[in-house]
Amino acid sequence: MLKHVLIVFLLLYVSMGAKASENLSDHEVFCMKTDQDCLTYIQSRLLNTQKNSSNWYKLKTYEFDYYFDYQKFDNLHSALSPFVDQEELPGAFKIQVYFYYAKSLNYLGDKQQAKAYAAKAFAQLDEIYNVFGDPLRLVELANLQHIFGDKKKALRVLLDAEKRYAKSSDAIFHFELHINKGHIYYNWQQYPQAIESNLKAYNAIKRTKHHAKTVIALGNLAFSYFKHNDFNNAVKYYKTAFDYIEPDSIYQATYSLRLAQSYWELGNKTQAALWLNKIDITNVEFSKSHAKIYNEIKSKI
Repeated sequence: MLKHVLIVFLLLYVSMGAKASENLSDHEVFCMKTDQDCLTYIQSRLLNTQKNSSNWYKLKTYEFDYYFDYQKFDNLHSALSPFVDQEELPGAFKIQVYFYYAKSLNYLGDKQQAKAYAAKAFAQLDEIYNVFGDPLRLVELANLQHIFGDKKKALRVLLDAEKRYAKSSDAIFHFELHINKGHIYYNWQQYPQAIESNLKAYNAIKRTKHHAKTVIALGNLAFSYFKHNDFNNAVKYYKTAFDYIEPDSIYQATYSLRLAQSYWELGNKTQAALWLNKIDITNVEFSKSHAKIYNEIKSKI
């Protein structure tokens, strides 16, 4: 997977009704209704919706989902902060607040607080899954176990979800399921299994209009191939991702970097230089590991 800070696992808000709606917090689905910029549309709808109503909470989940999909963790943290200490919140909304807040704290370096809020999400998820039994609850539990708990337990939960809901027609569920499995296999350096899981995630999402998730699936698949020393397939899937990447997305830079790295491993210095030169290093906030890769390749070209 494309560096730990870029592995994206998306928590989806699910209706508290007896029959849960699928993928209710997905901002891409919501924004299909408009030609406006998605975040602008979400925020304008928030301003025109009664605060603390069920629709208002639903709109907030779209906002969280947008920030999380596009790795805007500072914005996500700020958006969540007013809610983290509120007790009187809708149950599923509260779970999402705890989950995203734990993820944002983890990304921002506050590991201790991240674990504390993950524990709150664990408690809420256990309760709600027992009541409603929605498959995405299992994926969310596994994701939290993977980040803050027991990876073996996380995989057992995912395999259980895969077996129990194999016939589900929900593309997002299968995307989430296999992305999470792929991440665990990657961390265990079981790259063939990571490739298999990430390919399933990509196949689940590629025929939908969920472009942000397609970018994630392609990047994770490409990096799994890279770690397995299959640089040709790494190039193939990173390039495919550019059909879906937004112009101002951080993935423009990170996937260009990975393409430069893959071409370098293939001995193609010309293509390595071409992709490296696409990166405007003055306008990119690379992680330390990505900056190191950039500088290493730059010094050799």
